[in-house]
Amino acid sequence: MLFSVNKSLIISFFLLLCFFAFLIFLGEDASIRVHDNLEANIAWYKSLADQHLLLASSYTPNETVMQAPRIAFGSELSLIAWLFVWFKPIIAYNINVVLMSLIAFIGTYLFTKDSLKLSPKIAPLVALAFALLPFWFSGGLSAAGQPLLFWSFDRILKKHHSLLEWTIFLLFPFYSSLIIAGLFMMVLMVAYLGLKFLTNDKRIAYKEGIFALVILTVGYVLVEYRLFLDILKIGTPTGFTPHRLEFIQGNSFSESLKAAKNSFLGGQNHFPSIHTYLILPAAFLYSIYAFFKRKTLATILLCLLILAGIALIDGFWTYEGFETFKDSIPILKAIQLDRFYSLYPILWFSIFALIIREIPIKFALVLGAAQVILVLFSNQVFGDFIKKNIHGRDYVSYREFYAESLFSRVKAVLQKDAKTTPRVGLVGLHPAVAQYNQIPTIDGYVVLYSLAYKHQIQAIIQSELNQNKFIKDYFEKWGSRCYLFDNEAIISGDGILKTQKCCTKSLDYDFVKLKQLKCGYIISAVEVQKPSVHLKLLSKVEDANWRVWIYKVL
Repeated sequence: MLFSVNKSLIISFFLLLCFFAFLIFLGEDASIRVHDNLEANIAWYKSLADQHLLLASSYTPNETVMQAPRIAFGSELSLIAWLFVWFKPIIAYNINVVLMSLIAFIGTYLFTKDSLKLSPKIAPLVALAFALLPFWFSGGLSAAGQPLLFWSFDRILKKHHSLLEWTIFLLFPFYSSLIIAGLFMMVLMVAYLGLKFLTNDKRIAYKEGIFALVILTVGYVLVEYRLFLDILKIGTPTGFTPHRLEFIQGNSFSESLKAAKNSFLGGQNHFPSIHTYLILPAAFLYSIYAFFKRKTLATILLCLLILAGIALIDGFWTYEGFETFKDSIPILKAIQLDRFYSLYPILWFSIFALIIREIPIKFALVLGAAQVILVLFSNQVFGDFIKKNIHGRDYVSYREFYAESLFSRVKAVLQKDAKTTPRVGLVGLHPAVAQYNQIPTIDGYVVLYSLAYKHQIQAIIQSELNQNKFIKDYFEKWGSRCYLFDNEAIISGDGILKTQKCCTKSLDYDFVKLKQLKCGYIISAVEVQKPSVHLKLLSKVEDANWRVWIYKVL
């Protein structure tokens, strides 16, 4: 029996190591998520490291990223930020991925085996499936570490704890995010503790459980000290108004209901649970089976009820009927309560573990292996590699997206003309590409910047916005992507690639206001067919993926 347990665990761990080796082998040639990743966070971390801004005061401007305040780019007490100081960006990225998946594997194995009483033969397969989930890079352990944290909490409550469990609670905030997941994990733990108290469960160590939550809370307050000081208006510049206060979200009831349905059935892209094709049908079928066989269903039904509630919050958070309520409580504009969806992975996989715990072990092994395969092919790094080499469907890799070789030539053109590295605006390209290559931009994707700056950019591009309702609403009602939008050259996904036949007749910008922001050049992925008297073509450079026109603003 011991040999069997070790064999199952060793094989699963070996397969995880194979995935790590594959990831490291691909390096910069891997297909890596663009949305909220290549187009944003990776360039942010690199810009902090390049300019030595990690320890700067909260409202020190990031000159590379549209002069946005330092507070917009996360805490210096986060492990992820320091990885970019210590290592090259791609190495920092891969170290983070390996750490997330490794901790996810260990935590899920312990949580399912010890807390959910899953067979040691099956637990490694569930752990492998969970570890292979495409966790969002910037979340750290926000999703990947939940099984380990809940395992620690369970052991503390059951008085089986040691120094290890307390250390996990102590260190967890330094590798996860309070506003993305930490707050919602704590709500779930408080709810669990309250439920046990209401049922008068004498086996629970309530004082120790509360103390563990206090440790976690204090840790998050320490890590996110910039956020809490800003809430208290300590160090916030007089007159600074964040652009987030102008967010306008107004989905109809039917749209919100549809969003809630999609959230429950398909999950959330920042916290993927890959439950649609196996876990959800298994939960439905097992519930019917257990009902007729009079088996215990309480825990599974409770999890499903929580998941349904989270889906409703997620779907209706942007419901137009709640906008007045959110406007009356400004902090709700900063803390999105729809992020309870960060609990999706742990809850769906808990249901999966509870189901396969109750079925014959051979069938459980088949289901566990099937979930591993589903997750593996849903992981962008592996899935896109297979599509490219079997189906011939190419992808833009990390190396190709940031195009360092191409942009070294762009920088040479700029420096030859300006003698220094000037501020630029981008059309048809994510500004993060230039920012990664240490070219300061007036535009970008930032979670916090001044409303006044948004209005300055809006004044520049207003004529273009007025020609396209989609980009007009996208910018005016949200605006975190503060891009120099063009009516004809709309960025989608990677950006406008060389293979796409796209151009723009003209850029209907207010060039006087553009120059007021000290923007000296426009870098465009499309040719401006009729440049105004305000634009002069300096050069055109290209590589296998990008074709870039460099215009001087006159």
